Amino acid sequence: MPFKLLTISFALFLFACQNTSSDKKEKPKASTKEEVQEEIQEKKAVPSETARLITGSDSILISKKKVVEDYDRQWSVISYTFYDENLALSKWQKTINRFIRKSLYRQEEAKEYNEPLSKELIRKVLLVFKKEARRYEDDMPWNIAENYQIDDAFKTFAVLKIESSLYTGGAHGSYGVGYYYFDKSSAKELHIKDFIDTKKELLRAAELVFRKKVGIKANTPFEETDYWFSDGFYLSDNFEITDQGITFIYNPYEISNYANGMIEFTLTKTQIEPFLKRKIDWK
Repeated sequence: MPFKLLTISFALFLFACQNTSSDKKEKPKASTKEEVQEEIQEKKAVPSETARLITGSDSILISKKKVVEDYDRQWSVISYTFYDENLALSKWQKTINRFIRKSLYRQEEAKEYNEPLSKELIRKVLLVFKKEARRYEDDMPWNIAENYQIDDAFKTFAVLKIESSLYTGGAHGSYGVGYYYFDKSSAKELHIKDFIDTKKELLRAAELVFRKKVGIKANTPFEETDYWFSDGFYLSDNFEITDQGITFIYNPYEISNYANGMIEFTLTKTQIEPFLKRKIDWK
């Protein structure tokens, strides 16, 4: 009996020693002050409950009573992505939804839509457009095509991309694409100056890339070309962050005539990174 008790006691002693040794090995290292602050900022940026994105599209037929050409029967389409306003949203998510609502088509001088962003509102917008188009049904049928996309995969900011094409009479319609950035902490809209320091050194390098892209010699004044930089070359505040770098987009009529269309060029990550003011988790 004493031997059995001694054996049990020894086993318990070994077990206790193993646990103590294991605890020492698994004890996590104390976080530095910087790591703690970074973790706090990330928790602030990301909502505790991921909001649901609603995606889809709706369309409506805009046509003449008398169909002669194919374009006399035009379908107008709005494709959308927005946050479900029936759920709790972060401030930046509400800001993006509000930005989309503000961008939707409405009659000239009409007030912004004040109802929640929803599929029903998208339908209402199409009906408003159709009603306005019917006033000019003797002309070519009006047409609208809009696409709203949200990319919130970046850690500290989200991106709203809006593609738009509109015809409301005249020689030709209008079209373009816009990228809008929103800070996940403050919900404020971000601009190119918030991401990079647009020093003269960077502008000189960017201008050379632009000139090469559009086929202009380095020493040719812009006044002698189809491109309008009367106050000097500048970087567009309309830009896309990709895994390659940053692509700058100039929509039709922004820096050149309509025939030249949308103009864009890309600065690589290597060219951009020395001038970064904000950390970018490149895709």
